[in-house]
Amino acid sequence: MARALLTTALATLALVAVDISAFRASSLRDSAQAFHLWGGTSKPSGNNRRLANSGSLREELAGRTCWGGFSTCLRASDVGGEPVQVTINTTLCDEKIKNLYCWIKRVLVEDPDDVYANYFNNIELAIMAVFGDNLPSDSLPQKLMEIALSKERRNMNSTEWEEGLVGDEISRTERERSSLGAMGAGQWTGQWMTRPHSLLDIRNFTSVDDWIKTLPRGCKRTLKKATADQQNFIVISKPIRGGDRAPHSSYQHFRCVVYHEVRLLSNMYGQSPGSFFNALAEAISRYIGTTRQAGNIVEYRDNDSGKVIGFAHEIGKARTFRGQWFYCDDSAATRYVWFHSVKDLVARSIADERIDTVDLGPSGSDAFTELKQKYGFVSVVDWPRFADYQSGGFIYSDDQNERESAGDEFARLIKILTERQTSEGNEKRPS
Repeated sequence: MARALLTTALATLALVAVDISAFRASSLRDSAQAFHLWGGTSKPSGNNRRLANSGSLREELAGRTCWGGFSTCLRASDVGGEPVQVTINTTLCDEKIKNLYCWIKRVLVEDPDDVYANYFNNIELAIMAVFGDNLPSDSLPQKLMEIALSKERRNMNSTEWEEGLVGDEISRTERERSSLGAMGAGQWTGQWMTRPHSLLDIRNFTSVDDWIKTLPRGCKRTLKKATADQQNFIVISKPIRGGDRAPHSSYQHFRCVVYHEVRLLSNMYGQSPGSFFNALAEAISRYIGTTRQAGNIVEYRDNDSGKVIGFAHEIGKARTFRGQWFYCDDSAATRYVWFHSVKDLVARSIADERIDTVDLGPSGSDAFTELKQKYGFVSVVDWPRFADYQSGGFIYSDDQNERESAGDEFARLIKILTERQTSEGNEKRPS
């Protein structure tokens, strides 16, 4: 049940991201522009047709979120069928992120009796419910938000609630399969070209100091500041285990992803509703994605409060260590956490005789590519030639998957049998 809901949610998120992107160009030119949305008997445009055809949802809403402006239009039952313009407040705070997380939990936590599951799969409604300032009290988003909060409100301010892990207990096989797309497997399997990856060849380094010696003076000064003692944080490594929930599937980690994406897209495109909504959709999708993948988490916590301020998601395969994801809140962004994570990854990779290359993956901007280059990471178009992901499997610690469920071994057996049958069928086929 939960897996089916999650699949639906991911599909919804993908469509939301496309819709946001479609509006982004115009919204960045004029962030105050509000797009006219269809209502009543008027025919929906192509962008609105998906919502219009969604059955009972159409009976509640006569429009959809205006990603390009400050407001959205919805039809509420208490206004005689006239469209209501809802003000969207793009101010981000922990309280709103908690409310958004409560909504997302309705999708991630299996509840066979949840008759509202299909509504909670709609992230557009979530953003309206959390960030709408003047939603009518009997509107669908407001009612759904109240349902989501009803089960969480009593414990939302406790550390146990903020750090509780949610979601499916995902097998090793499923985690590995979910990791491949973000790792760029489409290119090394010859299916399609991905973006250039930033690579560091570590074969000539015997220690992290050898790498630091090759860097410009400014980079060396930055790395000297990027220490746990100077920046008052603690670092904890957590393995992602097959058959368990992800160690970063909590509110505190979700909070880091949201702040990170909103800050990143605001810096790239300016502080506009378009970039804000795009960032929220990205954050939800990326949080679900990273918690379904394999590897390890390097977690950063404030030394005084103990709260998570950032985390790096790393995956090793064959002879390459990949810095898969990195997310941090606004505090960690000023405390050199990313620089610490890069230095730490390089140091551990050099110390591991199995590893030849550190891969920081593609960059979201030219500026970030240039920053990586200052630290020796070269942007390479044909990166699978230099980053070996194919000569071996995923890299784990000895006991990382010891609690893996029998169901995963059964899945592996089915895969082997299927491949054998396919091979035997090909051999019998006449040429």
